[in-house]
Amino acid sequence: MIILPAIDIQQGQCVRLRQGIKEDSTVYGDSPLAMAQSLVEQGAQYLHVVDLDGAFAGDRQSSKVIKEIAKAIDIPMEVGGGIRSTEAVADYLAAGVTRVIIGSRALEEPAWIDELVSKFGSEAIAISVDAKDGKVATRGWVETSEISALDFIKTMMDKGIRTFIYTDISRDGMLTGPNFEALYKAQELGDIQLIASGGMSCVADLEALAAKNIYGAITGKALYEGKITMADIRRLQEQQA
Repeated sequence: MIILPAIDIQQGQCVRLRQGIKEDSTVYGDSPLAMAQSLVEQGAQYLHVVDLDGAFAGDRQSSKVIKEIAKAIDIPMEVGGGIRSTEAVADYLAAGVTRVIIGSRALEEPAWIDELVSKFGSEAIAISVDAKDGKVATRGWVETSEISALDFIKTMMDKGIRTFIYTDISRDGMLTGPNFEALYKAQELGDIQLIASGGMSCVADLEALAAKNIYGAITGKALYEGKITMADIRRLQEQQA
């Protein structure tokens, strides 16, 4: 299992939100680039970077700093937030981003994913599955659809997508543990790379996911508040090497 430290960017700062509410944020650093470099120095093997302003606004607000991060680090990184055009995907991939995360437009215009897979390959595209009470939320988690998270994953699988970031919004930033039941149901859908997000609270959460052969786990607030340390992450990665 890969463990991805999260860098969420809001107004140029590193923050964590509670339950996806943009007004309920905690600042953990004033330089996303410095944070990324520090995480790499501490042994991170993959970074998860989100443009929160872009997610809420519907376009890329933090693309400059994200491309600076991609240029400065030598490990893979995935990026999400406000990526709603083919040009935006191409721009990030050309800048060195490994995987681009698509959310709202994948739900609203599934046929677009066919274009992205054809143009960039399925390995370069991940789908964000942001669930609220089992239904997919969009537009920076502000709107909730009537489409179930599992049905959405199945639709995207039919288009060749294999990597999914599954976030239980109610748990995000709450340190209450991930929604194991929902994650395991998603994992049972087939041959997918499922990345667990939302609610990581301790090393035991990561160990439980690894025991179920979950592909990846994102940790944000727990890492910044010392509930999970980079030493813990290095140890887990070494155990699975």
